[in-house]
Formats: sequence, structure tokens, C-alpha cells
Amino acid sequence: MKLHKSIPCFILLLLSFSGCTVLENLDELTTLGQYSREKDAQHVLVKSIDDHYDALAKGIDQGTMGHYENEGSFVKAFGDPLVKKDLADGRQRWLYRHAIYRLSKDKVYVYFDKNGQVIKWEKLPCPKFF
Repeated sequence: MKLHKSIPCFILLLLSFSGCTVLENLDELTTLGQYSREKDAQHVLVKSIDDHYDALAKGIDQGTMGHYENEGSFVKAFGDPLVKKDLADGRQRWLYRHAIYRLSKDKVYVYFDKNGQVIKWEKLPCPKFF
């Protein structure tokens, strides 16, 4: 009978300690919440990159790439590239592919001259690294 009366007291004791634990770890809990919100933003960014790449690959497959003659039209239609690399004579090479490399089947390089006009593009398979 005495054990029966001590159980509620024990539960109250545990609950009082758990409140202190939450307050002591508030910084850590806040950081975990921020990570969760950042992860949501990352998912939105990955989807945007993937959607832009899919539109670019579709344009290449359908032969409509002649509509995009310069850097501005490419960015407007397909977003910013994942990588811009400066080449000789002021030219640039832009890389488009899916955001997550291991999910990419192929990639597209777009080459621009020093005036920002499209020189060429090429669609290549992505080598698998595993």
C-alpha cells in the first residue's frame, strides 16, 4: 500500500527535473529547430535546381536551344548554373545538372564567349562514383 502512494510522488519528482533539463538545453533545442528549418529550405533549393535542369534537358532534346542566345536568357529560363568556370580568352563554361550528383544521369555544359553569347552546349553522361 505504501508503494502505491509513493509512485505519484516519484512521477512528480521526475516531472520537476525534466523541466530543468528543458531549460538547461534550450540552446540545443533551438539549434535543432533551426536545422529543421534549414533542411526545408534546402529541399526547396534542390527542387528548384532539379526543375531548371529538367527544363534545360528537355529543351536540348526538343531542339529548342536556339531561343537562348546569351547569359541573360539562360539564367532567366534555367536559373543560375551550379558552377561557372572562366576559360581562356574570357570565355566561360557553365555547368547544369541535378543538385544531388549521385542522382544525376547526365550534365550540360554551356559555353559563352567573352561577350556573353552562347558558343555551344553539350550534354554528357555523369560518371558514377560508387
